Amino acid sequence: MQGTASAIKPPIRAIIFDLDGTLYRMSWLFRPLLLLRLLPHSLRLPRFIAVRDGFAGREFGSSGALMEKVAAALAAREKSDAAAMRRWIDDRFYPAFIRVMRSMRNSRPGIREALADVKRRGIRLGLLSDYGRVSERLRNLGIDASLFDAIASSEECGALKPSSLPLVQIAQAWNIPAGEVLVVGDRGDTDGEAARRAGMQFLQVHGGRHAGGLSWQEIRASLAALPAVHEPRPV
Repeated sequence: MQGTASAIKPPIRAIIFDLDGTLYRMSWLFRPLLLLRLLPHSLRLPRFIAVRDGFAGREFGSSGALMEKVAAALAAREKSDAAAMRRWIDDRFYPAFIRVMRSMRNSRPGIREALADVKRRGIRLGLLSDYGRVSERLRNLGIDASLFDAIASSEECGALKPSSLPLVQIAQAWNIPAGEVLVVGDRGDTDGEAARRAGMQFLQVHGGRHAGGLSWQEIRASLAALPAVHEPRPV
C-alpha cells in the first residue's frame, strides 16, 4: 500500500521531504499564532489560503505568473487591488509565517540526527515546500539547511502541489531515476499525488488534520532501515 514503510522498493538513492507538517508537527497553536501576527487583517488568511489552493496542480511557468494570479483572485475577494494584496503576501504574510516557525521548533524529536544519518549513507536529501522562503523558515525551525542537497519551493517554481514538476526537476538535476526517489510528506492528496505523478515512491507521516500515515517514530525507523548507496560519508 502506497504511503507505508512496507511499500518502499529499494534502491532508494534520494529522499525529498515536504516541510510544513512533515519536518515539523503542525500543532494546534500554529494558526492562532499566525492569525495574531496578521492583525488587523487576520480574516484575510483563510481567504488567501482558499484562493491559493484554487491554483493547486496548475503550472504557470514562474513564481511571478502564479502569484500575479493569486493576488488578483484575492483582490477580488477582498474588494481591493492586486498590488495591495501582493504587498500583503510579501510584507505581512511571509514575515509572520517565518516568525511562527520558532514556536514549532523541536516538534519532531531527533530530526537533525535522522537527516544526518540518511546523508551519511550516501542518500541525497532534498526539500520541497509548497510555500516560499524555505531557507528562512528552516533557520527559524533550527534545522541546518546544509543537510540538504537541494532546497526548492513549488511556489517559486510556479507550480503548486500536486504538480509533479518541481519533484521532476530535482530528480533530473541529480540524474536519478524517479523510481529511486522517495518523497516523504504529510498529505496524500498533495505530496503523495505529486509523487505518484512523478513516478516516485511515497511515505506519509501522520500529522494534523490529514488522515493516514505513520508516526514520526515509525518514519525515523523506516529511514534508518534504508540501505546505504555507497560507503558512509562524514556529515
